Amino acid sequence: MDNSFISDMSIFNNDISFLIKLRAKPQILEIVKKKHSDEISDEISIQDKKNDLLIWNAMYTREIVENGILTRYLHPIYNKFYTLIPTLNTIDDLQTIEIQMIDTYINLLINDVEVKDNFVINRILKHLHLNIESQISLKKLSGELNLSEGYISDCFKKHMGMTIMKYAKKIRIDRAKVLLVTTTSSILEIGLTLGFHDQSHFHKVFKSFTGVSPSEYRNNNFG
Repeated sequence: MDNSFISDMSIFNNDISFLIKLRAKPQILEIVKKKHSDEISDEISIQDKKNDLLIWNAMYTREIVENGILTRYLHPIYNKFYTLIPTLNTIDDLQTIEIQMIDTYINLLINDVEVKDNFVINRILKHLHLNIESQISLKKLSGELNLSEGYISDCFKKHMGMTIMKYAKKIRIDRAKVLLVTTTSSILEIGLTLGFHDQSHFHKVFKSFTGVSPSEYRNNNFG
């Protein structure tokens, strides 16, 4: 009997790395849930699944560090999963912990995204990333932060080199790029999901950031 470990092939491509960089947790979860379905169909062994998760625990840690999170914040999280994984003895429990791993690691990135010394900038960045699919307005943002519109605008421009609204568009376009190449949703659906008024508005903003239209980007990168 061959007892060699059959590794998860997605370890060897850049898709997950790309999605982590964009903080695209829904797309990562979609890939992993498809993997879980395949694991059940293929009747993966408990030991192979444990090995798989131990590798991913290390890889998520490496990716998060490369995206700016300090290692001292990651040690207790890494150790928690490293200790817990060997104690689980069903595929269901192991798959559940994999979802928890993704949620924990990616939330750490989202909540500490683009770590800056300035506390106000951190709060603005967190709000923008967590509300990427909602309508963003300076009035709403200033109300939630209990700071004046003028103050948060000046502070953000000084530290980030662009306006809040331009940054909000930038992260929406980054997310749109992921959706265009990882889903079959229509360009209109993607644009509306990310808060653009209509397909024409989405097309104009997308091209201003990427130099190509959404359809051109999809055709050049899909599959």
